[in-house]
Amino acid sequence: MKDFYEQSIIKIKNFYKINPCERDVNNKIFQALGELIPFKYGEIVYTNNDENSSVFKYGQPDEYKFTAQAELRVNNLLFGYLKICRKNEFNKSENLVLETSSTIISGIIKEAELNSIIKTQLMTLQEGISAKSRAYEKILEAEKVKNQFISNVSHELRSPLNSILGFTELLNAQFIGKLNEKQLEYIEDIRIAGIHLLNMVNEILDMSKIESKSLRLNLSKFNLQRNIQEVLNILSPLYIKKQQNIIANPEIDFEITADYQKLQQILFNLLSNAIKFTPEKGSIEISAAKSRKFAIISVKDTGCGIAKKYHKKIFNKFEQLKEMPNSTGLGLTITAELVKLHGGKITVKSNENEGAEFIIKLPQI
Repeated sequence: MKDFYEQSIIKIKNFYKINPCERDVNNKIFQALGELIPFKYGEIVYTNNDENSSVFKYGQPDEYKFTAQAELRVNNLLFGYLKICRKNEFNKSENLVLETSSTIISGIIKEAELNSIIKTQLMTLQEGISAKSRAYEKILEAEKVKNQFISNVSHELRSPLNSILGFTELLNAQFIGKLNEKQLEYIEDIRIAGIHLLNMVNEILDMSKIESKSLRLNLSKFNLQRNIQEVLNILSPLYIKKQQNIIANPEIDFEITADYQKLQQILFNLLSNAIKFTPEKGSIEISAAKSRKFAIISVKDTGCGIAKKYHKKIFNKFEQLKEMPNSTGLGLTITAELVKLHGGKITVKSNENEGAEFIIKLPQI
């Protein structure tokens, strides 16, 4: 078994040789995965609420008896699954390697998406700009440079970050040998720092998608309480560590119409900010109400608060207050844009040192 894990660590490096700019990225993902775990058929499936749709298939979809599956996550939120099938059963070691590989594969898929968006931006600019205008040509060139820079930086950051996260998962699982308590603590610190940096890169990607107007709503009807609870489950290690009291109003148990994943991202941004800026043993309250035309969701904390002069600035791109270090300044901008995409509105009620309350109002069809 030790030999299997050692060989897996060597072969997992093949994922970092994949160029996300190439058209056959998904094929190369499964080819690299096939060197780690033998299988006959594979799928990448995107999920939204209860509806699953396969976006890529590899091999022949014959009736195979056994399936192994791993989650695909970005910003700690589930966006799909990676499935592989074969005639004989997958063992525990193969399932662990698949789960670890899924972290790296999620990053590759996200980076490929970024490159696709950049190409769309360039095509849109090229169609709308007159070739005879020197001024427009300069704008186009500047836009190419900007997009190329984003693409290069994204790739250069994501590749080592995903490598760091992948290997910390392997070390944390203690495949090669046992680690003592202090070593495990250091590994966890590395993992948390890596996730933080990767989230910052992902925020830049999300902003790029918003600016290129490539985001589309996938509206459905779902239970709001379930949506909120899934986000709280993801964030639980953070508020448990700070011994914070999370109060979810029981009246949130009703159905609303919205984009399930985008609402999760809105709530993730608001709640993670509330946890970050609320002191230990502080309180965070989530409440909601629904009328025939609107759903109103509130996230209220007992944190450091925001002075009134900053209430509009915090939603501006790259705006960073002295109270909010170590961030891209994009989280609340993305949140506001996602609310706007729903045709809704976000407001803040806060005074300095008196906590903050963010309120989103979403129209209901």
